[in-house]
Amino acid sequence: MSIRTIFFDLDDTLYNSQSGLWQLLQARIEQYMQEVVGLPPRQVAAIRQQYLADHGTTLRGLHTHHNIDPEHYLSYVHDVPIEQILSPNPALEALLTRLPQRKWIFTNASQAHARRVIAALGLGPHFAGILDIAGMSYRNKPEPSAYTLALELASEESAAHSLFIDDRAENLAPAKALGATTVLVGTREPHPAAHHSIPRIEALLEAVPGLVE
Repeated sequence: MSIRTIFFDLDDTLYNSQSGLWQLLQARIEQYMQEVVGLPPRQVAAIRQQYLADHGTTLRGLHTHHNIDPEHYLSYVHDVPIEQILSPNPALEALLTRLPQRKWIFTNASQAHARRVIAALGLGPHFAGILDIAGMSYRNKPEPSAYTLALELASEESAAHSLFIDDRAENLAPAKALGATTVLVGTREPHPAAHHSIPRIEALLEAVPGLVE
């Protein structure tokens, strides 16, 4: 079936994972766990990995086990110098211009963070909207209900007419299970959760040329 709607992940998908931005965000997460939640520094990394495995995001784990304020967490974690790290990407801008499909950002991050990333990359008004963690009622990837809600919010009746793009294979598995086409960014290695694997987002049409044909 033809693709009508494309869901783009944000961090480490719309920009190169070597930029260092995600590493800064991870450092802020661990700093929050130590300074705000009060977890022992030596245990933070292990606890975070456990929360990711059990809940999909550190935020969900911290809210479940420590009843943190999600808005404060997101504001704290995303307080990084994005504009000093990312720069305009004309190739990505050109790609988005060519794609006739409805395009959405689908992220576990906040709306404000997504807007800053989009602006720093110099991307025009290509996206129909941003499906952020708060807008998703704090349902996060890879929770299956997040994908059905994303389709609903994007007014896409059929997963078979949608494409999900992400740098994490575990975030693509639920979309593929629904019948969507999936693209894994950051590697050429095939993965069961992905129909296609590409080293960078700019190579999307090399893997799925039918998007513009």
